[in-house]
Amino acid sequence: MPTGTSGVEPNDPQPFDPHPAAPGSLTNRVLTYGVDSDGNQVPRKTLRVSNNTAQTVYPIMRDPNSNTLVGSTTVGLYDPYDDPNKEYRGYIGYEEGGKYYFGLKPGQSILVSLPLVFWNGARIGIGTDGLFLTPSALPNPLRWDVNGQRSIAGAETSGDTIPNGVVMWYRAGIAQAPNDDNEDQLAEWTIRDHGYLVNPLITAKTNNEIPDNQLVTLINYDVSNVDNLYLPLALEANDVWVVPQRSGTGPTPNRTGWGPGSDPDVYGWTGAINTINFLQTAIREFTVGSNQLLGQYFGTKGWPFYNIPNPTKDPDAPIKIPSGANIFAQSPIKAVPSSYGNGQWQNDKYMLSSGGTAPISATIGWAGGTPDLPPSTILHLNLAEPDKIAFLHIGYLVQGVPPASPPTPNPIQDGTTVLDVDKTAGTVTLSKPLIASSESCAFTFTRPVHDYASDAMIKLWYSWAQYYLTHWKDRTPSAPTAPTTILGSIDAMTATLAFKEAHHELVEGMAVKGPGLDNAETEVGRHQGDAVILTIASDKKSVILSQVVATASTDAIFTFLPPKSLLWTPTAKEDPGYPLIGDQFQFSGEPAWHNPYEFSQQVYLIMASMNQIGHPNNDSVCKYMQDIVGANMGYIFTNAAKKSFDANEVTSMIRDMIKSVLRGVSDFTKYPDVIDNQGNHTSWYPNPAEARGGQMFNVFNLDPFVWFVHVRLGFSGYGFSVDDDTADVGAGGASHLQLSVTVTGGLKKTDPWTIQAPYGPVKNVLLEYSGPATLTNGDTLYNAIKSVSNTTPIQVTTPDQIHLSNGDTVRIDQVIPLDNAANGTFKIGNVTRNTFELFDAVTGKTPISPTVPYISGGRWSYPLHPYIDSGADLTKVFYRVTGDDALGTFLGTFVSVNGVDQNKTNGVKFRVWQLGRQDVGRLLLWADLTDANGAPLAKGTYNFTFFGVAEPDIAPSLQP
Repeated sequence: MPTGTSGVEPNDPQPFDPHPAAPGSLTNRVLTYGVDSDGNQVPRKTLRVSNNTAQTVYPIMRDPNSNTLVGSTTVGLYDPYDDPNKEYRGYIGYEEGGKYYFGLKPGQSILVSLPLVFWNGARIGIGTDGLFLTPSALPNPLRWDVNGQRSIAGAETSGDTIPNGVVMWYRAGIAQAPNDDNEDQLAEWTIRDHGYLVNPLITAKTNNEIPDNQLVTLINYDVSNVDNLYLPLALEANDVWVVPQRSGTGPTPNRTGWGPGSDPDVYGWTGAINTINFLQTAIREFTVGSNQLLGQYFGTKGWPFYNIPNPTKDPDAPIKIPSGANIFAQSPIKAVPSSYGNGQWQNDKYMLSSGGTAPISATIGWAGGTPDLPPSTILHLNLAEPDKIAFLHIGYLVQGVPPASPPTPNPIQDGTTVLDVDKTAGTVTLSKPLIASSESCAFTFTRPVHDYASDAMIKLWYSWAQYYLTHWKDRTPSAPTAPTTILGSIDAMTATLAFKEAHHELVEGMAVKGPGLDNAETEVGRHQGDAVILTIASDKKSVILSQVVATASTDAIFTFLPPKSLLWTPTAKEDPGYPLIGDQFQFSGEPAWHNPYEFSQQVYLIMASMNQIGHPNNDSVCKYMQDIVGANMGYIFTNAAKKSFDANEVTSMIRDMIKSVLRGVSDFTKYPDVIDNQGNHTSWYPNPAEARGGQMFNVFNLDPFVWFVHVRLGFSGYGFSVDDDTADVGAGGASHLQLSVTVTGGLKKTDPWTIQAPYGPVKNVLLEYSGPATLTNGDTLYNAIKSVSNTTPIQVTTPDQIHLSNGDTVRIDQVIPLDNAANGTFKIGNVTRNTFELFDAVTGKTPISPTVPYISGGRWSYPLHPYIDSGADLTKVFYRVTGDDALGTFLGTFVSVNGVDQNKTNGVKFRVWQLGRQDVGRLLLWADLTDANGAPLAKGTYNFTFFGVAEPDIAPSLQP
């Protein structure tokens, strides 16, 4: 570690701080540690890191404290004590012989207390190379600032961690994250602590701006492949409340009514517990040319990797690969350079190998002697630079670099390229003749810019959009192809456009122009593409648009147009993605989740929605695709609009569309992930190498990185650059994290975390089962009704937002008077966020008419479901499982009964549908349970296991 002055004050001593929590300590002048400047004790939150590899690793924590108050960018929202938008880091190391060293040795663990500034959106990079940690010159991939302030403090100690651990705390004046081609793997966390964040001094400092839903106690964490993939890491929270924390009521339920949870236990791990060799072997298979994992997805190319120097040519040097979003963010098309450039031409490369692994350019002097004169097309070069001459190839761009003094004409014309190279003679043949003497000039030769990876992925995304632009009318032949005007009404800061009558001619993806839309602003700048229809109400009397309007309009004229071509559509040879192949797609017998019309519609709606983003945030095809794959929907709306309910609803709709198509299905809420008995995903994550859609690769795989992470590797870490519901862990009440670098050393629980069984499976418990559901046997959940209309069809209004779909079956009772037609069982239609209409229970087509006027009361529910009673002690089973997500994001906990986990007759897996009555720990099931032969199980006591992933050792059958 660096010695000498700390940078906090001139001429101060070597920066070891024996008392970092003391007021005014060296450490407390770098960042808030232990006690804040108001005297509040910062609650203890810790991270334990275990190095299970055979080499020293270099963990570095990082946080910029970038979340600030609305009214002041100089005060942090969750940390008002540390200056925002600075670069805060914690370099983990050790003391030995009175000296301080970076790194964590093989087989060792260290325990670190996390300062306040590392509570909001912190990251830790686990590096494998200590060469570039604190460079005084280039290369500087970690973006170390030699002028940064720092202190060295002892780490915490415990019986199973090193006693000599230290952390070098560091603050630099500008927030600059390490570059993505640094040799490390990321994990990240966010910490909240109710007691600390609601104290009056912090409330005053933050102007009461901390959202109420953040005034809880938890650690949210994940192992992140959002940007790249390099090492297997596993994260685990060691003290998560089994009985959850609770909120009160009213406008500030957490600030005024929060209560803690209890009975902490260890969560399962998330990320990966494999060896480095396992991961790196797979990465080599994925990145090598002509590989079987990708087949013809990139022709004969493999997945790109970062151009990290390997001076010893070690064939086993670890490889780091970018995520799907970073294929575009760091594309050679954008001329993103490697971080390992040091002024020498050999190291001047693109960051990603998709632009090649050779240097970008070389500058070579003239040959001397007799210069080449116009109009010669032969250029003689300096033979004393043979390495540079060996670099030259046909097609390279040539630029002249004449001396500045005295001023000398440039002999090279714009657009000149190399037609031929004689490397022995040191000459090149130019495509355009010289226009001045070559005397005293140098010449820069640059490789043509090409990126096979972004080119192929741009081609595929736009080809699906092209397919939809061809087929958008297939299901609605009456859809107009000319601009059509309709009178509509829309409220301010909403996205729902309503009509007085049904419009059956409208189709999702149609562009919409009109008041509030034509002049719509985005986060930065006026919209580029038009708003489009995202969804159409079942009664055809309203649509949800991809934009919210700033002002209301009533019975105004809106113009509807056919779906439009998108920004950056490839139309010429030089355009990335040209030519498109959507007109060559061929489909036959595709499964429902691969319906080409529905899949293409989802892709088009995503792209058309992001098409609206203003030019400052959408200035190139690479930025556009980066935001699509990275799900950066916030750019669509102004900062004021982002606070509206409808902007959040539209954002969620687009996000779920992105999640769906990246999983290779048209709608992941309609087609959930199904894993067969061999562990294969039967619908999600299509194999990129399989020929589909009439192509030599799988057109339903829009990002092979997602497939590689979740299928080839079987990792639970993020597989794409948005929350993928299988990696982001919220650990209520947690204060202690464990991070294990490869395998399971240091983990208290070796079961994986799943959203269905976060503490791991609950095995072999004898519980009471209700028997099959009937009209009179079973249980369900009941929900309040606010009012019932006296119109046809009857419309039911609820006090809260509902999560229902058109065609669902509901039961209604307790409507007064009791002979009101709303009492009964119905199918529903025309569902909004808090209303639905009633239709007959058989066909769902006949509207229900009122019989007598509504007076009061009523409740709605789903039909009765079978159930398991897990007992009054809710810590054993009830709070360790979960039901189906209301938004359809994930299914409930899977269930095995007497060793059987699915109905043999119909293949339906047994699962928890919803959590019911707490007095008996009731678990409402999705479907009736059966025995191994598919026969319904009678009411009785059975042996149950509850799990999130398939268990190889499900308990043997026990008869009731």
